[in-house]
Amino acid sequence: MTTHVAPQAKAWIQARESDAVYHKVIGYCPSTHGFTLVENDIIEMVKVPIGAIVTDVMLLTGALGASVTADVGDGTTEDLYISAANVAAASVTRMESTGLAGVPKQYTVADTIDVKLEAANPDEEIAFALIVGYITGVDITP
Repeated sequence: MTTHVAPQAKAWIQARESDAVYHKVIGYCPSTHGFTLVENDIIEMVKVPIGAIVTDVMLLTGALGASVTADVGDGTTEDLYISAANVAAASVTRMESTGLAGVPKQYTVADTIDVKLEAANPDEEIAFALIVGYITGVDITP
């Protein structure tokens, strides 16, 4: 086993100063949303600005119906943060800790974090929410 040291971790090199700010944003889709939801619909839930680095995503749903699953991603990768979460029953699903290719991702253009409802037609009368934590004001490039 080898221990590797990032440049900022060396005692003689000061870490980059940062004006980083942590944001926690809730996107809410009430049961009275007025959408006609069907399989594979995408709902844009939370806007993230240029430079944002998403650090946490949590999907909270009521029972959206038998066989309904949900992905959470962005305009580029629909299942970047959560893939095929079972939302047939009321549930809370947190951003996955494995299989997150491309994370952390620093957004170079403004985008939205989206929920895609798949595998069956969802119940239209059920509320759901998406909580997204992201950092701005920091650069993750080496």
